[in-house]
Amino acid sequence: MPKQPKFSKEQDASHKIMQLIQGDAYPIGARLPSERILADRFGTSRNTLRTAMRQLQARGIIDVRSSSGNYILSKEIPPSLMTHMCDTQDNASIAEVMEVRYLVEPVIGAQAAATATNTDIDSLEACLMRMSRASIDNLREEMVREDKHFRRLLALSTKNHLLLSLQEYISSQGDGTVLGSPLPENEKASLFADSVGVFNAVQNRNPQQACVGIQHHVLRQCRLMVDRCAIEMSATVTEALRHLEGHPEDDKPPG
Repeated sequence: MPKQPKFSKEQDASHKIMQLIQGDAYPIGARLPSERILADRFGTSRNTLRTAMRQLQARGIIDVRSSSGNYILSKEIPPSLMTHMCDTQDNASIAEVMEVRYLVEPVIGAQAAATATNTDIDSLEACLMRMSRASIDNLREEMVREDKHFRRLLALSTKNHLLLSLQEYISSQGDGTVLGSPLPENEKASLFADSVGVFNAVQNRNPQQACVGIQHHVLRQCRLMVDRCAIEMSATVTEALRHLEGHPEDDKPPG
């Protein structure tokens, strides 16, 4: 049997704090319970918990304020905390990442369209605006970051922690996007239009439109990776791309 990964007391405390942060009880900006309360809750020492808090602060997850407590800055799980989800530390290939994105993210989008609250939709819209500014200013690193955040917000909107964890793990396996590469303006515009279409589908509570929109968006990126980087995609993705080539009327965002 494969060996299970071993974690230090501090890593274990970090996992437990992240599980707490991932819940619905503490939104971004909220103050966490005191270190004394959390140490009792997790069955660990305050020194161990304090070290874990500092580690999460270094990763941009919380803000440690000596005068008033620990505040949530982000709900995104750092890749280093995701290793317990997999027996191997090796990252998947780009083709594997894109295949999983093609298979999983449309389901997340459809569920988000069915369950998103008005607050979720506001968060998605704000992320979309940041994505637009980054695209206009050609800030590629910021575009990648906001794209990941948009996909994460969709997963959060599902109210399903397993789907959220799965999306976090997918995002930890490299960028899985072409947005960090130089792209022609028309391609950038098309990719952003895809994201707008997905947002509109969620806002209009249309699961089918959200599902198809994300499939289209992922396949557009796969096609760019094949054409520009000669990346060989999986049989599943290749067949989907072949279908689009044979049915050009499908090669446009729905709605």
